[in-house]
Amino acid sequence: MIGETHAADAAELARQTERAQLFIHTALGRNAIRLHEVESFAFGVLDVLLSKGIVSNDEVSAAVERVRDETSARGEALGVGVALRVDEASAPEATVVVNCEERMPICHSICCKLDFPLTVEEVEAGGVKWDLGRPYHIRHDAEGFCTHRDRATGFCSTYGSRPGICRGYSCAQDTRIWKDFDRMELNTEWIEAYLQKREEPQAMAMVLYRGRPDSQEAS
Repeated sequence: MIGETHAADAAELARQTERAQLFIHTALGRNAIRLHEVESFAFGVLDVLLSKGIVSNDEVSAAVERVRDETSARGEALGVGVALRVDEASAPEATVVVNCEERMPICHSICCKLDFPLTVEEVEAGGVKWDLGRPYHIRHDAEGFCTHRDRATGFCSTYGSRPGICRGYSCAQDTRIWKDFDRMELNTEWIEAYLQKREEPQAMAMVLYRGRPDSQEAS
């Protein structure tokens, strides 16, 4: 049994490492394409301005140096891009309490497939795992569920220390999950369309909202 647990942990680590590599390679590739486009456009415009005598080389050099200094002073830097969540000063608990035990046989905790980034505090606390393929989003397993979801019961294994956005979430207000909350009728069309299993890192994901999501479908 212990050997099986170690093997499962090793397989998950290998999957996360692969996702991290895919994220880095994808991000670097996209940045390279964008940089090439920006570079081509900038040099093209500059050549036209210089050829028409509208600006001089000295003026361009001085302007470039000024912009570089201003950017550095603001602390801006190029990067592959990460996401962090910023919560309100006091994150409220869910306004509608849901009887999850009664609904679990129907929904199978499908809300645990929704996506969200962690806060700086949650990342540094180390109690919640983030996805190496999409820093710093909550980590999902190979089936698309939050890695902290207990596979046997469907309930959160870190419920007492769950992220603030989970504390403020209620599926009772989420029409993406329920067509009719009171009758416990799932919105199977939306779930099948947007919460299918996905192995590769996604630029677009279905997010978890603290309040009512209304018609929002992606972030």
